[in-house]
Amino acid sequence: MAQVELAVLLEGMAMQYAKAFSECRRLEAILLDACCQKEGTSLQGLDVLMQELEQMSVLCHRLSMQSDVQSVQISGRAIEHLTLSHLRGVLRGRPPASHAAGADVELF
Repeated sequence: MAQVELAVLLEGMAMQYAKAFSECRRLEAILLDACCQKEGTSLQGLDVLMQELEQMSVLCHRLSMQSDVQSVQISGRAIEHLTLSHLRGVLRGRPPASHAAGADVELF
């Protein structure tokens, strides 16, 4: 069974969050161009999402650089279908809720 170092997983997550942030920024620009500037306040939810994605990216990157996580390993099978909702549940200390197939984004 293949093993994945936690630092590698965290760096991969940081990259995925950064990519999602970039896509949100691009989407925001498209939406602002498509609607009037005074309607732009309706896009505040997107701004909050982008801030959270950026913060998670930075956090994961910083965690991946810590020397005490370099030797921890996670089974590759355990992260095969890791999704954002699963990660959110784990980070909150709650078991992830079941969800409909295709209703979430896979990290890798």
